[in-house]
Amino acid sequence: MHKFYKPYLIGSIIFAAFLSILMLVSYRTEIVLLSVLIAAYGAVLEVVMLRYSQHSGASLSGAVTIFAAFLFNPATCVFIVTLSFIIEAAAQKLVKNDNVLSSSVKALYNWAMRIISILAVSAAVNLLHGQSAVLLIIIASILHDTINSAMLVLIIYLYTNSKEEAHVNSIHSLTSCIYINIIINILLYYGYEAYGINAVAVIFLFILPFQNSILGKAMGHEIEASVLVDSLTNVYNKASLTKILTDYVQSKSPFTLVFIDFDNFKKINDTYGHDVGDKILKHFAVTLKGKLRKSDKLYRFGGDEFCLVIDKECDVNVVIERTNSLKNSLVYEEENLNIPYTFSIGKYKYNGEHGVTEDQIISIVSHRMIQNKVYNVYMQP
Repeated sequence: MHKFYKPYLIGSIIFAAFLSILMLVSYRTEIVLLSVLIAAYGAVLEVVMLRYSQHSGASLSGAVTIFAAFLFNPATCVFIVTLSFIIEAAAQKLVKNDNVLSSSVKALYNWAMRIISILAVSAAVNLLHGQSAVLLIIIASILHDTINSAMLVLIIYLYTNSKEEAHVNSIHSLTSCIYINIIINILLYYGYEAYGINAVAVIFLFILPFQNSILGKAMGHEIEASVLVDSLTNVYNKASLTKILTDYVQSKSPFTLVFIDFDNFKKINDTYGHDVGDKILKHFAVTLKGKLRKSDKLYRFGGDEFCLVIDKECDVNVVIERTNSLKNSLVYEEENLNIPYTFSIGKYKYNGEHGVTEDQIISIVSHRMIQNKVYNVYMQP
């Protein structure tokens, strides 16, 4: 955790609260049917995304909030965001039996992100008043999504103190979300101009059942990638390893598999707890990835076991040397903790032999790793 994590977290919440109070004092809040409808619908979109989607990193609630900035003053925008947040927390408690406010600071930061984003959009709309509606919608969508993404990346980086962990969405997915927000807001804006609240309600009802599909199409490869990445260590997971091994075996393509297993990891968990054990796994993944090239792929097989798949014969020794170079230098440090750890490896080269399966390859390479582990223990003075 970075030393600026807590100051930034608390500072962001205080800043959002100050802006909210300032807006509420400066403007008259318009609590009308449309403002309540927007707040409720934004909450429903968030809950549906969290409840039914494997990819909960984004929803279309941002598009709804942007639309509010074109209709209402900043005080009403604060009211809409806050009411939406309260409804969302209550709904999640009911449908997921989740106490969303159990981590009140985390929840308040989520609220602060929304407040800062919507007030920035509201200020931009007021500043550029008189410009083309389409131009304003484009600017508002870019501003809203960029601020949200930046604040999300920053808080993750400060919490994990890792640039690897802070990677949330690619430029492709961010651009896709902005594009979707622009289209939805154009529909909402001109629909409301022509037919009023009835058009807004119809558009809302149309969007709701298709939210997951819309975002899935826009960020298809991002969602697929997230399914193949280990959530703890941010390296590829066992499903991804199985997929690539199957591809190689079916095409009879040569490759080398390196199997990595921690030494005495159970003792670390028993001594320091599983939370520290998880942090050591993340530390190892980040450290090893720092030694590897971009073309090298690291997989978490499960628990404290990792794998490297090398498809070029000339690269095998380079990758193994870089991996082995870490053996006697790995130390996890946190406050008063200083925990050295090491690992053993096994290697298997597949040359396209007929009849060899992925399971047999894993069995052979893991057995060789165990043999090396026993040898290393025996050779210790």
